[in-house]
Amino acid sequence: MKYLMLPVHLLEFWYPEGLNFFIRTWKNLMLFLEEDLAVGLMWKLLFTPLFHDATIVGRVLSFMFRVVRILIGLFAFCVVSAATFAIAVYWLLVPILAILDTPKFVSQALLFAGIGLFVIHKFTHPHKKVWQIKKGDFWDASAVKKEDLALNRLLTNKEVLDLLANLELPLNSFPQFEITDAEKVGKSAFEYAKKTGSGYIGQTHFFVAALLDISNIENSLLKLDLKPEDFAGALFYLERKKELWRRVWLWDEDFVVHHLRGVNRGWLGAPTPTLDLVSEDLTRKAAKEGFPAFIRENGVVEEVVNILSQKTGRNVIIAGPPGSGKSSLIRHLARQIVMGDAPDALATKRLVLLDLAKLLSGVKTQGELADRIKEIFEELEFVQNVILVIEEIHELGVGEVGSSLNLYSLMQPYLESDAFQFIGTTEGASYSKILEKNGAFARIFRKIELPPATPADTLQVLQDRAIRAQRESKVKISYVCLKTAVALAQKFIRDRVLPDSAISVLKEAQIQAVNGWVSRDVIRRVVSTRVKVPIMEVDNIDKSRLLNLEMEMHHRMIDQEQAVKLVADSLRRSVTGLREEERPIGSFLFVGPTGVGKT
Repeated sequence: MKYLMLPVHLLEFWYPEGLNFFIRTWKNLMLFLEEDLAVGLMWKLLFTPLFHDATIVGRVLSFMFRVVRILIGLFAFCVVSAATFAIAVYWLLVPILAILDTPKFVSQALLFAGIGLFVIHKFTHPHKKVWQIKKGDFWDASAVKKEDLALNRLLTNKEVLDLLANLELPLNSFPQFEITDAEKVGKSAFEYAKKTGSGYIGQTHFFVAALLDISNIENSLLKLDLKPEDFAGALFYLERKKELWRRVWLWDEDFVVHHLRGVNRGWLGAPTPTLDLVSEDLTRKAAKEGFPAFIRENGVVEEVVNILSQKTGRNVIIAGPPGSGKSSLIRHLARQIVMGDAPDALATKRLVLLDLAKLLSGVKTQGELADRIKEIFEELEFVQNVILVIEEIHELGVGEVGSSLNLYSLMQPYLESDAFQFIGTTEGASYSKILEKNGAFARIFRKIELPPATPADTLQVLQDRAIRAQRESKVKISYVCLKTAVALAQKFIRDRVLPDSAISVLKEAQIQAVNGWVSRDVIRRVVSTRVKVPIMEVDNIDKSRLLNLEMEMHHRMIDQEQAVKLVADSLRRSVTGLREEERPIGSFLFVGPTGVGKT
């Protein structure tokens, strides 16, 4: 029956779907051209001078330039629209022209090529995507047939083997199973595909759905140091990798237009030579090199953006412990600006990081420093599109008395002026100890607390970094190693917090990768070396020694049964992970006269 419907599907492919294809392509072309030629922006800025040149000559030249840009853009729109319309009409008429043999052989060739595309699409892609399944048969979103749902077939699939590799599972490590209820497994696979944002239901979704449908599977997975939710996490990781690695074409449904020209698309900027000598333009660096996204689900990014978008009281100070992501948040804002994801109030801003060492370099007197700062802020006042970033802002010398080079006292008039905008970073202790005591400073800045990332946020950060690292270095990084990095970094690394502690572990593990794979054993080795503590699984510990700690201790001392038992119990709880992470392993006060065995 399905083969009898092929002619109907061919007509659908050629006409309704073909028409949608050309409409979508035309729409994306218009958006692309508008982003590149900025016709709407030129119209909006028609009477705004280029580069802040407000002279009569400057205004006239600016007006003429913008009018020419608008005319060029309108001409490009017309040409592209006409060409797209002509190609679409010809495509729709190809079946008729092929019969009439007009033009000779060309239409027949295009017709056969189109039929070839239809056949390839029909037999390599399911009829619908997962998100298109509302009510009805979810099998329409899968190329897997019911008769293909056998373990031996699934285990020959490359994507299933990749899933097992990311969970560090050998083929013979999990229980054998047979799929007896294809409908039940199919529904679960459909839910996994929806949850992980997959386009289609693949063999990996069926494999996970079937495996987790086994009774008491949790106990089997526990022996492998895995949980059922790890399979969904690995599916999401693999789908995220596909999404980031896939090239999106102009005619694709998920084609998105981003900024193509950075932050100076309206030619409103002006040079800042003095500032450039003592700073780094983060927006320029974001456009040239790119920054990773800042992942945090507590709404802190939106809070910072809202404050920066205000007309007054728009200075922000981000306070958080080392490694919480203060610098990453600021670089994420630069990334949003150059990618066109920032609100209008920030869309044309430059984020410029002030280098205090360069600012003070070569300065001998307070007067020289004052002149340099004055020159910088005169440039900022002229360009009007710079947000000045000062990391470790407490180092400005707030509250210092008698300092020969007190930066804060020189910058205070500019900090208090609404003509300038600032983002500062500091640690919580420094804010309380130095900045909060200065009432004027506390009024200038809105404080945003940035707590350490949660393990869930950190895992997402590591996934994005791992996917990009795999593309650049070809080193494979398993999903379970990322989970292990988060858990061990949170537990053992105390000098920095998540996500930075876990990121540093992953970076070092990539260097130590064995045979091109970063596994959880590599992560354990890295953490063990860093904290000088052997990291091991409880299964690998000499259990008899763990159970007989009291006897081990009594080799060194006689009696004191109560004290020995309390210490041994605390050590056992620590090794098995049954203690509170934020508290010591144990606190004991040994009281007794000299010689009873306290030491």
